[in-house]
Parts: sequence; C-alpha cells; structure tokens
Amino acid sequence: MKTKHFRSLLIILLLFNLGCGVAYSLTPTKIKDVLDHPRDFEGKDITLSGTVTNSVSLLLIKYYEIQDGTGSIKIVTDKLLPSRGEKLAVTGRMMVVELGTERWVVIRENQNYPDQNIGSGRQDYLTDNNNRTGY
Repeated sequence: MKTKHFRSLLIILLLFNLGCGVAYSLTPTKIKDVLDHPRDFEGKDITLSGTVTNSVSLLLIKYYEIQDGTGSIKIVTDKLLPSRGEKLAVTGRMMVVELGTERWVVIRENQNYPDQNIGSGRQDYLTDNNNRTGY
C-alpha cells in the first residue's frame, strides 16, 4: 500500500517539475538577468519582450532598444526597425559589441523567427517567402 502511494507521489512530483520547466521556458527572460549575468546567456537563444524605446540606423548596423521594467537592451537586426512605443517579443542570441571604449551587451535578432510584434498583426515583407523576387 505504501509503495503505491509512494509511486503516485513520485509521478505527481515529476509531472509538477515538468510543468514548471515548460512554464519557465515559455516565459521571456528578464533584461536585468541578461545584463547582470551575460556569461550565463552567451551563445544561447533567448526571448525578451518589452517596449521599444529607441531605433537607430547607422551605415552598417541597425538596432533598437527595448525596455521591460527591469532594464534596457539593444537588439541588432536586419529587419525593418520597429516604432517607438511598440510592444514586442524578440528572440535572438546574446553577444558583446565593443565600439571604442564602449561595451554593449546586445541581442542579435534571429532571422528564422517570424515577426513577433505583440498585437500588431504586421508581416515582415523581407522574410515573407511570397514576396521574394528573382533577381
């Protein structure tokens, strides 16, 4: 009888642990965690969500900044830059960029993920296969 209860308890604990792991993986990473412990995220794909606070397009690089209430981080992208105030989720790989004496922890946005603008319904023209032209 005791072994039956023990097995039931063990199964419940395993299912609970699995459920917590799935819920954690679906939850966006906090920007503060990335900035405070960049080595933990180096070379890993992570998802962040927040509000766009700035967009910059220079000659060779385009990036925007998002803020989630815990911090702010730059997102380097090849896609169309989002507007200020836009709420979005972005998946990418963490990297460090050094410009002179400045050092930035940034996320390089993955191109193989669809546009993840929250509630915009907007499609990305450049990554949509139906909009490709044969040059």
